Amino acid sequence: MSDLQTKIGGGISKLQDGLQQGRNKLQTAQEVSQLRKAASEAAMNRAKIIRQLGEMAYRLVRKGEVQHTELNEQAERIIQYDLELYQANKELEQQLRRESNGQTCECGASVSEDDTFCGSCGNKVHVPETPIVSTVFCTSCQENIPEGAQFCGCCGMKNG
Repeated sequence: MSDLQTKIGGGISKLQDGLQQGRNKLQTAQEVSQLRKAASEAAMNRAKIIRQLGEMAYRLVRKGEVQHTELNEQAERIIQYDLELYQANKELEQQLRRESNGQTCECGASVSEDDTFCGSCGNKVHVPETPIVSTVFCTSCQENIPEGAQFCGCCGMKNG
Protein backbone atom coordinates (compact mmCIF):
# COMPACT_ATOMS: atom_id res chain seq x y z
CA MET A 1 0.00 0.00 0.00
CA SER A 2 2.88 2.29 0.79
CA ASP A 3 4.28 1.74 -2.72
CA LEU A 4 0.90 2.64 -4.21
CA GLN A 5 0.74 5.83 -2.14
CA THR A 6 4.29 6.71 -3.16
CA LYS A 7 3.48 6.12 -6.84
CA ILE A 8 0.24 8.13 -6.61
CA GLY A 9 2.02 10.89 -4.67
CA GLY A 10 4.80 10.95 -7.28
CA GLY A 11 2.22 11.07 -10.12
CA ILE A 12 0.34 13.91 -8.43
CA SER A 13 3.61 15.74 -7.86
CA LYS A 14 4.51 15.36 -11.58
CA LEU A 15 1.02 16.53 -12.56
CA GLN A 16 1.34 19.58 -10.30
CA ASP A 17 4.78 20.33 -11.74
CA GLY A 18 3.35 20.05 -15.28
CA LEU A 19 0.49 22.40 -14.37
CA GLN A 20 2.93 24.90 -12.87
CA GLN A 21 5.11 24.76 -15.98
CA GLY A 22 1.98 25.33 -18.10
CA ARG A 23 1.01 28.35 -15.97
CA ASN A 24 4.55 29.71 -16.29
CA LYS A 25 4.51 29.28 -20.08
CA LEU A 26 1.09 30.94 -20.30
CA GLN A 27 2.27 33.86 -18.17
CA THR A 28 5.40 34.21 -20.30
CA ALA A 29 3.31 34.13 -23.50
CA GLN A 30 1.00 36.82 -22.10
CA GLU A 31 3.96 38.99 -21.13
CA VAL A 32 5.51 38.55 -24.60
CA SER A 33 2.17 39.44 -26.18
CA GLN A 34 1.90 42.59 -24.06
CA LEU A 35 5.48 43.59 -24.95
CA ARG A 36 4.79 43.04 -28.66
CA LYS A 37 1.64 45.13 -28.40
CA ALA A 38 3.51 47.92 -26.61
CA ALA A 39 6.30 47.82 -29.22
CA SER A 40 3.76 47.88 -32.05
CA GLU A 41 1.91 50.85 -30.53
CA ALA A 42 5.18 52.71 -29.97
CA ALA A 43 6.20 52.06 -33.60
CA MET A 44 2.83 53.29 -34.88
CA ASN A 45 3.01 56.43 -32.74
CA ARG A 46 6.58 57.05 -33.89
CA ALA A 47 5.61 56.64 -37.54
CA LYS A 48 2.67 59.01 -37.04
CA ILE A 49 4.93 61.69 -35.53
CA ILE A 50 7.55 61.24 -38.25
CA ARG A 51 4.81 61.59 -40.90
CA GLN A 52 3.55 64.78 -39.19
CA LEU A 53 7.11 66.10 -38.93
CA GLY A 54 7.63 65.38 -42.62
CA GLU A 55 4.42 67.22 -43.52
CA MET A 56 5.50 70.21 -41.41
CA ALA A 57 8.97 70.27 -42.98
CA TYR A 58 7.42 69.96 -46.44
CA ARG A 59 5.12 72.93 -45.82
CA LEU A 60 8.02 75.01 -44.48
CA VAL A 61 10.14 74.18 -47.53
CA ARG A 62 7.23 74.95 -49.88
CA LYS A 63 6.70 78.32 -48.19
CA GLY A 64 10.41 79.09 -48.54
CA GLU A 65 10.90 79.30 -44.78
CA VAL A 66 13.50 76.51 -44.80
CA GLN A 67 16.33 76.33 -47.31
CA HIS A 68 18.06 72.97 -47.53
CA THR A 69 19.25 71.40 -50.77
CA GLU A 70 18.16 67.83 -50.06
CA LEU A 71 14.82 68.90 -48.57
CA ASN A 72 14.17 71.14 -51.58
CA GLU A 73 14.90 68.26 -53.96
CA GLN A 74 12.54 65.96 -52.10
CA ALA A 75 9.87 68.67 -51.97
CA GLU A 76 10.08 69.05 -55.76
CA ARG A 77 9.44 65.33 -56.13
CA ILE A 78 6.49 65.54 -53.74
CA ILE A 79 5.01 68.47 -55.69
CA GLN A 80 4.69 66.23 -58.73
CA TYR A 81 2.90 63.56 -56.68
CA ASP A 82 0.65 66.23 -55.14
CA LEU A 83 -0.33 67.33 -58.63
CA GLU A 84 -0.93 63.76 -59.82
CA LEU A 85 -3.00 63.00 -56.72
CA TYR A 86 -5.04 66.18 -57.06
CA GLN A 87 -5.76 65.58 -60.74
CA ALA A 88 -6.67 61.91 -60.18
CA ASN A 89 -9.05 62.83 -57.35
CA LYS A 90 -10.54 65.62 -59.46
CA GLU A 91 -11.15 63.22 -62.37
CA LEU A 92 -12.59 60.62 -60.01
CA GLU A 93 -14.95 63.21 -58.52
CA GLN A 94 -16.08 64.28 -62.00
CA GLN A 95 -16.60 60.65 -63.05
CA LEU A 96 -18.66 59.89 -59.93
CA ARG A 97 -20.67 63.07 -60.44
CA ARG A 98 -21.38 62.05 -64.05
CA GLU A 99 -22.43 58.54 -63.03
CA SER A 100 -24.72 59.53 -60.19
CA ASN A 101 -25.44 63.19 -60.42
CA GLY A 102 -28.85 62.77 -58.89
CA GLN A 103 -30.61 63.91 -62.07
CA THR A 104 -33.83 62.25 -62.93
CA CYS A 105 -36.07 62.41 -65.95
CA GLU A 106 -39.68 63.54 -65.85
CA CYS A 107 -40.58 59.85 -65.65
CA GLY A 108 -38.43 59.37 -62.53
CA ALA A 109 -35.63 57.33 -64.14
CA SER A 110 -32.02 58.22 -63.37
CA VAL A 111 -30.11 59.93 -66.16
CA SER A 112 -26.51 61.12 -66.45
CA GLU A 113 -25.28 64.41 -67.86
CA ASP A 114 -23.93 62.44 -70.84
CA ASP A 115 -27.44 61.22 -71.76
CA THR A 116 -29.25 63.10 -74.50
CA PHE A 117 -32.44 61.05 -74.14
CA CYS A 118 -33.92 59.07 -71.24
CA GLY A 119 -33.29 55.33 -71.50
CA SER A 120 -36.70 54.59 -69.94
CA CYS A 121 -39.17 56.86 -71.72
CA GLY A 122 -37.18 58.39 -74.60
CA ASN A 123 -37.78 62.02 -73.56
CA LYS A 124 -35.01 64.56 -74.19
CA VAL A 125 -32.85 65.06 -71.08
CA HIS A 126 -32.40 68.65 -69.95
CA VAL A 127 -28.99 69.12 -68.36
CA PRO A 128 -28.43 72.42 -66.55
CA GLU A 129 -25.47 74.36 -67.90
CA THR A 130 -22.49 74.79 -65.65
CA PRO A 131 -21.06 78.31 -65.58
CA ILE A 132 -17.62 78.82 -67.07
CA VAL A 133 -15.09 80.04 -64.51
CA SER A 134 -11.94 81.94 -65.46
CA THR A 135 -8.80 80.26 -64.20
CA VAL A 136 -5.18 81.18 -63.59
CA PHE A 137 -2.12 79.04 -62.87
CA CYS A 138 -1.04 78.48 -59.28
CA THR A 139 2.29 80.19 -58.70
CA SER A 140 3.56 77.14 -56.83
CA CYS A 141 2.36 73.97 -58.59
CA GLN A 142 1.03 75.39 -61.89
CA GLU A 143 -2.43 73.81 -61.43
CA ASN A 144 -5.40 75.73 -62.87
CA ILE A 145 -7.29 77.46 -60.08
CA PRO A 146 -10.29 79.80 -60.18
CA GLU A 147 -9.29 83.40 -60.74
CA GLY A 148 -9.41 85.28 -57.44
CA ALA A 149 -8.87 82.15 -55.31
CA GLN A 150 -6.64 82.94 -52.38
CA PHE A 151 -5.33 79.39 -52.00
CA CYS A 152 -4.61 76.59 -54.47
CA GLY A 153 -6.91 73.58 -54.20
CA CYS A 154 -4.04 71.31 -55.22
CA CYS A 155 -1.08 72.39 -53.09
CA GLY A 156 -2.75 74.70 -50.57
CA MET A 157 -0.28 77.50 -51.15
CA LYS A 158 -1.45 81.12 -50.96
CA ASN A 159 -1.71 82.79 -54.37
CA GLY A 160 -1.68 86.40 -55.33
